[in-house]
Amino acid sequence: FRDQVQDLFFALYSQRVQGDEAASLRLRLNVHHDALALAALPWEFMRHGDVFLATQINTLLTRQLLNLEYGDIESLQVQGAPQILIVVPEVNNLDTEKELKAITQALDAAQIPYHALTGRITRQTLDDALAQKPYAILHFIGHGVVEEDADGTMHGKLRLNAAGEGQPPGEDEDWITEIELQSLLGNHKSLKLAVLNGCEVGEVNSRPEGEGFWGVVPALLRAGVPAVVAMQYPIRDDVAIQFAETFYRRLCTGQWVGRVDFAVTLARNACFLAFPDDRGFATPVLYLRSKDGVIFDIASADQPSSAADLPCPDAPKPPQRLLHRYRNANAATLLDRYRLLEGRLQRILRQIDGLAEDATGPDAWRARRYKRNRDKLERELDEMADVLRWRAFEACQELGELRSRLAEKEAERNALEDAGEYVSYDLKNAIFTLHERILALEDVIEEMNALMEGAG
Repeated sequence: FRDQVQDLFFALYSQRVQGDEAASLRLRLNVHHDALALAALPWEFMRHGDVFLATQINTLLTRQLLNLEYGDIESLQVQGAPQILIVVPEVNNLDTEKELKAITQALDAAQIPYHALTGRITRQTLDDALAQKPYAILHFIGHGVVEEDADGTMHGKLRLNAAGEGQPPGEDEDWITEIELQSLLGNHKSLKLAVLNGCEVGEVNSRPEGEGFWGVVPALLRAGVPAVVAMQYPIRDDVAIQFAETFYRRLCTGQWVGRVDFAVTLARNACFLAFPDDRGFATPVLYLRSKDGVIFDIASADQPSSAADLPCPDAPKPPQRLLHRYRNANAATLLDRYRLLEGRLQRILRQIDGLAEDATGPDAWRARRYKRNRDKLERELDEMADVLRWRAFEACQELGELRSRLAEKEAERNALEDAGEYVSYDLKNAIFTLHERILALEDVIEEMNALMEGAG
């Protein structure tokens, strides 16, 4: 990291991570279709010092595709143990038996129900299996590929088995395209997570006209699957097995049960520890549309409410001069500015600590300058904290209003659906927009509250 990004990271890391060993800093890479060259970079190799951020639970790294036309996203939480469908098409040159055994052993130990669909798997076989139960997780073990059409469009595909007889086992290929996959999975709204262990399935490309994304991952997200784990590079069989076994053990048992971002991070770390000379630990990528990463909750009654669900705390209104000074800054902008100044303050404090108390000459002059800058930054941070508390109060009130409006819109939609009448695009779009605004406000409120608690 460099410049402002470095300042923001150090401010967040020092306050949210080093200041509280139980805290987690969520690093979400929002991918725009105009910046796919940046998205193709191996962000999972980012390091702070000698530590890979994507292997540590106090720096959770996920991705999200912006400008993607998602369908209606149902609640990400699943009450009780999730139903898992493991799909392993008949194929040559892959060690699918070992990975399947590792996954099923982890699920058996956690008493998580699953069904392993193996052998000859056609499109019809897969569709029939998905229709049998409300599966929450789909795990695919097989081949994936990205191919270029005549017009230059890149398409992602998964390999199933062809219908009919006459071909040798493992050679009866049927490559289902991303569009066909979206159509297949779009009718199964119970799916909350897809895990794709296939080469190249994690690759994302832009459409030729520059609007939106192509690829298996975007297809799954458009189909309504809120969380997708995919491989961005080819991965060795032994590394893939290690990842899958650890991923399901952490997802289904222990203190991080149900938290997909924690499970992916811990599984990456297990791969790094088991194969330190291999870089396969950074191959799994998590695309996530959830602020907390929870995809199921076995003991939901014991979970505390989030800060965004609590009543709005009282906050004294700051002086008018401060409100006027920051009148053009919204809560998120103020939050970023506060973190930036905190980062600068931390650097100045380190510089002051590096100078002797009885410094003379140029060092004495630098010490006085650093202390003046320190005092100025501390005053500005104190004033900004007062404004942030007030903005958090205003955001909390706005959140309540938005939730009421969302409830009204959803009731209107449900009434139309129950009556078998047409639900307009405008109504669907209004519900989607309210959902997005509420999620954004909840994130900002929780971050501001955590920041203010740290500021005293």
